[in-house]
Amino acid sequence: MRLVCLLSLVAALAVAPVSAQPADAESIPGAEAAFQNALASYRVGDYAEAERLFSRAADEFGYNERTTSATLMAAKSAYAEGDFDRAIAAATRLVAQYPESRYVDSARDVLALAAQGGPGGRGLPFDLGVVLPVGGIDGYLGQALFNGVRIAVDEHNEGASGRPVRMVFRDSGGNGEGARLAVEGVVLEGADGIIGPLFSDEAETAGAAAEAASVVLLAPLATDEGVSMGRRYVFQANPTFPARGRAMARYAVGRLGLDRLGVASVGGTLGADMAGAFGTEARRLGARVAFEETLANAEAWEDLDREVGASALQGVDAVYLPVTGRDAPRYAADALRSLDALNRAPRPLGNTEWEGLSTSTARATRLGAVFTQDFFVAPGAADAFGRTYRALAGIGQDRLSLIGYDIARFLLLQIEEQEGDLAEAVRQASQYDGVGHRFEFNGGQVNEALFVLGFRDGQAVLLE
Repeated sequence: MRLVCLLSLVAALAVAPVSAQPADAESIPGAEAAFQNALASYRVGDYAEAERLFSRAADEFGYNERTTSATLMAAKSAYAEGDFDRAIAAATRLVAQYPESRYVDSARDVLALAAQGGPGGRGLPFDLGVVLPVGGIDGYLGQALFNGVRIAVDEHNEGASGRPVRMVFRDSGGNGEGARLAVEGVVLEGADGIIGPLFSDEAETAGAAAEAASVVLLAPLATDEGVSMGRRYVFQANPTFPARGRAMARYAVGRLGLDRLGVASVGGTLGADMAGAFGTEARRLGARVAFEETLANAEAWEDLDREVGASALQGVDAVYLPVTGRDAPRYAADALRSLDALNRAPRPLGNTEWEGLSTSTARATRLGAVFTQDFFVAPGAADAFGRTYRALAGIGQDRLSLIGYDIARFLLLQIEEQEGDLAEAVRQASQYDGVGHRFEFNGGQVNEALFVLGFRDGQAVLLE
């Protein structure tokens, strides 16, 4: 099923009134059913299915009270789908066969737009594949992310310049095999780039199909490095855990000017992945890493001074403490209490979970704690998006919808600025600041851009 959002269909191309056929035309139940089903498909953006059903209502039942309105709507659906030749054919048929119809002027509007290749002569659409789950436990997540993508595409298409964009949708099924088939499906439909699927297990399999087809795939949530490793066309918008560690090291050494660093993490966790990457990156940048302590379990955070040693902690400028797990904010608070008991406490460096601190924010402020974060919305920044999202979905925005919106806007910007290879344009793009996310691939396949927050007066605030 192809879903297309071309809101450049202005008021002149609005859905025709359903009662505008000649009064003496016969009402045929089959034609009426096809027409109503076509309207439903049109209103949700499934323009290919809408064109098929409108054409059926117009052509398969003889002349009836839906014939001319269905012919016009078939032309509009084909136009929205980006198939300008079919749009011209349907609109021309209406003008030629029913010159007295009240829809003739609208048909001529379609003809004029289609003949010039869309509004302003913007040319053939960019086919954006969207591969997300429709049902199952992840169906809501897929819908929210899709809605965000759709809003970004709608805004792009309402603009005065640039190639129009149409969305080609396939259900990933929420699993690897379904995602692979979905990618192959949108590629067959002509997708020039793909957003989705959601998670690492799906994205790794889907990525192989995109790589084989040489089509850019941007995975929104996948964190497993295997998704994009060794591939040229597969990108991860969600920073991997090693990428998060590297980002903190760059900030600590490059921005804070810290030279003597320490690292502690629980062995066998994602925190250990962040810790290892932090140490490697800090050394690459010229800092001294005095210790890299592996804790036996999460309960050891409250005894950090004894686990690492008070003298070792007091001998460094800062210590990186990537906590993970369901109770990660509590572990961060435990670590802060342990550090605060020292005569000279190093500056705490944290990860995303540190934002969940509630009872130790005053201590975090006093110790100068900073942490990386992959999601941050400045006050008021998402207000306009939120209003549009509520009008579309009937509910308030959430983080998934903003991920879809930001990723789509980033990718569409590369479409406009690229001079050839889209994959290379994504790889080399300057840092993009969206409503809630940052993207910069620094010549690689994994997003390396994060926000840095710190605590002031007990509140987490944006530092960079």
